[in-house]
Amino acid sequence: MSLDTESPETKPVIQETTQGTQQEPEATSQEPDNEDQKPKEMKSELALLDKKYDADGHKVYRLREAKTDDGNADWWKLYALTETRHYKESGGFKCTRLHVNPQPLKQLLEDIIVGFPYDPVDAQQDVDFDLPAYCLFFYRKELEEVGSERFKDDEASLGHLKLLIDWIDKVHEETFRASQRFHSNGQRPISYEHLWTVFRPGSLVYNRVQGHPRAYKVRGFWYEDDSEPCLAIRVKFVDYDGEKFGTRKDSFRIPKYSGVMRAEDLNIMPLDFHSNSAGIRAQLLERGRRFEKLAGQHFMQYGGVAIKRNGPKYDRHNLSGRIVVDCKNYQRFEPDEDFELEDLPGTEAAKRQRIMRKYNEGIDTSDEIIYDELSEEELVMANSTVRGFAFSTKKFLEFFVDNISPIKWDETCFEQLVLNPTTKRTVQAMVSVHARRGQDQPGFDDIVEGKGKGLVMVLHGPPGVGKTLTAESVAEAVHRPLYMVSAGDLGTDSYTLEMNLGRIMDITSTWGAVLLIDEADIFLARRNLSDLQRNAMVTVFLRVLEYYRGILFLTTNRVGTFDDAFTSRIHVPLRYSNLDEASRRTIWRNFCNRVPGGVEISDKELDELAKRELNGRQIKNIVKSAESLAAFDGQKLDYAQLQAFTQVQGEFERDWMGFVDVDE
Repeated sequence: MSLDTESPETKPVIQETTQGTQQEPEATSQEPDNEDQKPKEMKSELALLDKKYDADGHKVYRLREAKTDDGNADWWKLYALTETRHYKESGGFKCTRLHVNPQPLKQLLEDIIVGFPYDPVDAQQDVDFDLPAYCLFFYRKELEEVGSERFKDDEASLGHLKLLIDWIDKVHEETFRASQRFHSNGQRPISYEHLWTVFRPGSLVYNRVQGHPRAYKVRGFWYEDDSEPCLAIRVKFVDYDGEKFGTRKDSFRIPKYSGVMRAEDLNIMPLDFHSNSAGIRAQLLERGRRFEKLAGQHFMQYGGVAIKRNGPKYDRHNLSGRIVVDCKNYQRFEPDEDFELEDLPGTEAAKRQRIMRKYNEGIDTSDEIIYDELSEEELVMANSTVRGFAFSTKKFLEFFVDNISPIKWDETCFEQLVLNPTTKRTVQAMVSVHARRGQDQPGFDDIVEGKGKGLVMVLHGPPGVGKTLTAESVAEAVHRPLYMVSAGDLGTDSYTLEMNLGRIMDITSTWGAVLLIDEADIFLARRNLSDLQRNAMVTVFLRVLEYYRGILFLTTNRVGTFDDAFTSRIHVPLRYSNLDEASRRTIWRNFCNRVPGGVEISDKELDELAKRELNGRQIKNIVKSAESLAAFDGQKLDYAQLQAFTQVQGEFERDWMGFVDVDE
């Protein structure tokens, strides 16, 4: 944008160029030879200047197409406004700036233009704006309203204000027309050239990320004219880092387009101009309240897609199961994904007020974590995800708040566990006391500090008799998630074992989860002189086990091969034998009771099913398969269907045993 005039004594004539661009003009200055053209006092005029370098490398200001005396280097500051073309020392064009010189007008600009990016105003310094002076477009109305009232008794300052308003109106004449069309037309049409006018810094914008609605506050914008021209928009949103709430930065880009486009067709748009703005705000506000409540550490249920950042993109994981929401420990275990937050406005003051209020109410807050209370606007622009750990996939992920729900613990699971009553009570007592005391509470301890604070139980016996179910039931009973791993998750050499097992035990002890290492025979087997690699793995397992502080279940079918050193590290060894008929009947009944709509079966028929020598896992599979067939046929599950699948299972067992006999 450039302005030109015939002489400094006439009202300037504004010449328009393409909005938002700065083209190199032709320099048209002459040697000064007229003392009279130098202003002696502040003039309510706009001067068009060139700022160049003389032969000695000094900065000099000259009126365009005019003769002036350079004796006073700051003579140009006596014009209320100057639009100056700045040149580099090499002579090339640099930029065009509007300089504001009257002190009252500079103070008005500082008071009105607060927090606008890239154009900070300090009335005690030189005040200038790079053209096209975006902030003056956005604050034009406020400047006129506040300035007219402030300068109503100051004729000179009122004239300076009018000069500035007229300049804004002329420079942004076409832009104001485009903005008026945008606001008056229900379709909200806007051209790419004037797209910046709808993204006022400080306003809220809306888009969808990974299919979920999001709101952000605009920090700034700029046009990029590289190989892929676009309008870049810098935004911020509210997040939580495990210690406090604050704001994070992000950016979006709207590719260049021709003609005009509706606001709702853009990949990001002002929230106020969405056709369902009120509904979206209400939805985001409700989600923001849930986000705020998830600060800290929470065991929750999740169902849906979770995400994991992978470079500039995200990997998606379909997930259904128990999770722990814990951003603080997420960043401890995944330090490469750490982020920094900027403090929220008024954070410290609000925090002190809450501490004082609680103190006055007689509540001790010395050990209490106090989080910053979020305003409604901050809740609306809160992140749509929280960070944590998924126990089913054993991954640290970001979970969408909309897919998180409270856990419904199965309070009857432990009661239905088919186990010797004395053994069952022992397990329940030891696990409950350990979970209640926690890992750092006083209790019976080892002589050496830090040793023996865990609870290790070995479950040994044939398959399908309830070993794994015991660990699952115990976790449900104490309201703790279950972390289940197998030998394949731990590695097959001592170094990998130590790294993986140490990380897993750190994770489970951090959240008090119940750890189950299934089929742990390879780590418990007796050491010998011929297999040094396996000996090293057993030694590592023994050492890590000694200092584990949580609840650990080990299942095995080969207790006879245990290394002697393990026997002293096991707190509760539980032996499982093959199920008797009474136990099988109980298991049949328990699984039948879990079938939706129940099962049509008599006690006599239940007795018949119990006579089959099946383990618990086989019984579960039979009930599940029969229920699926009944649902497919639109019938209620009954004895005949269960009996049919039981026979199929028996035929498989006979065939399998026949192959085993042949191989032997």
